[in-house]
Amino acid sequence: MQPESKQTVYRSQLHQRMFPDDLVLGAFGKLNPSTGERSAYFFELWMDSRPNRYMIKEIIQSQRKLIVADITKFLNKLGLRQMCDYQIKGSEIRFSNATDLALFKLGWDHDR
Repeated sequence: MQPESKQTVYRSQLHQRMFPDDLVLGAFGKLNPSTGERSAYFFELWMDSRPNRYMIKEIIQSQRKLIVADITKFLNKLGLRQMCDYQIKGSEIRFSNATDLALFKLGWDHDR
């Protein structure tokens, strides 16, 4: 019987915060999914979260980065994780569940 080969996986602190081991193992069954596996998984999350979407008001491109950064900071304070609990693409935010969408609508200053 061959001993299991152990491969050390090195990930940055940012990567570990965004994708904790328990999330990665639960989604992929391993700590080092391929780029294709990750892309397919998060695309599926994006598609599944369509009912829980919110359109950000029209913004000019030069302000987009600031508004997205503010929204991300606000959602992180609520304990939500980007890519898992919410995703932002263009002027749309999608949440993994209706409760998080409701919290965003109640707490976010929409007139910024």
